[in-house]
Amino acid sequence: MSTPVPPATASAPLTIASVEVVPVRLPLREPFAIAYATYPDVPTVLVRVTTTGGALGWGEATPDPNVTGETYEGVAAILRHTLAPALLGRDARDRDGARRALDARLEGAPAAKAALDIALHDILARALGVPLWVLLGGRGKPHLTISRVVGLADPATMAAAAARHVAAGFATVKVKLGDPDDPALDARRLAAVREAVGPDVAIKVDANQGWRTPGVAIAAIRACAPIRPAYIEQPVAAWDLEGLAEVRRQTGATIMVDEGCRSPREMSRVATLRAADLVNIKLMKCGGLGPALALNAVAETAGIGAQVGTMVESSVASAAGLHLALALANVLTVEMGGPLMLAADVADAASWYHRDRITPPDRPGLGVAVDEAAVRQFAEAWWLVER
Repeated sequence: MSTPVPPATASAPLTIASVEVVPVRLPLREPFAIAYATYPDVPTVLVRVTTTGGALGWGEATPDPNVTGETYEGVAAILRHTLAPALLGRDARDRDGARRALDARLEGAPAAKAALDIALHDILARALGVPLWVLLGGRGKPHLTISRVVGLADPATMAAAAARHVAAGFATVKVKLGDPDDPALDARRLAAVREAVGPDVAIKVDANQGWRTPGVAIAAIRACAPIRPAYIEQPVAAWDLEGLAEVRRQTGATIMVDEGCRSPREMSRVATLRAADLVNIKLMKCGGLGPALALNAVAETAGIGAQVGTMVESSVASAAGLHLALALANVLTVEMGGPLMLAADVADAASWYHRDRITPPDRPGLGVAVDEAAVRQFAEAWWLVER
């Protein structure tokens, strides 16, 4: 396990001395299929930021070319050669200044920037000796409740998976759909899940852009209506916010925007178009905790509720998302299921989960214990960036 480092004095500068960039590939319990891809494992990039006084913080970047516009290899290279060097010599307390410095180096790259943003928040919270949620607004909830995800498959397989999750103590399941060629098959998938879990279990639907166009999405949502989904997530292509608004008007369904909203600017467009009732906030697609706070502020001002979601991350980034969800009253649901889906992890956030309830401890920083032996076991490289 990692060696504890005594808290630094937060009133003194926390000068960044080095950044370690560690791409790892973590095994899943079972392959995870959604509308546009099937994932056999989780390729993710860890960072460890260390100050001249020995304070440290962990962060994580879990990219998805279809969502963040980044690749695993690209994130590792960008962190190593472009973004990490921009932080050397900076005061880790100046998180907004660090974000601006990173933006000046490179447009986009939200997952890569999220890794460093999370690490800086971890450093400062540890230096103050407080849990991360203290920096994000306070602990507004005693615990969080999560649903389990049912990956895209044939109806019988999806029904069996949903039944297993309910038997394990989950009161809500999230069903992956999004077949653009056969929306009727999606309706049969959803009907099979409903039959398997009974009438009282809440079912969420995530199409992951799979229905693509408003016409197909409207037909699919109407076919799914008898099952009474709690919401429909990202039914059309990410770029088509006008189409998303049309789907919402034509179906009357509760709509969540995910891939179509990656920044406060896009959140403002969603609100103006009245394109969604809910937004899925993911640290990887918006660039970290700081941008997530700004995005949520726009959503809350517009009366749009939020969910904190995941790219299926390890315990490091999952912990950051959970602290964010604890702190924000506007966050109504949580989908941070990475620690439950991994067959092996680099830290211990899975111990926070009991059935469908998550209770993060009040330990300083992210609150996870990173297992450096596990990091080394799954590392595909380990680079040190320093002056």
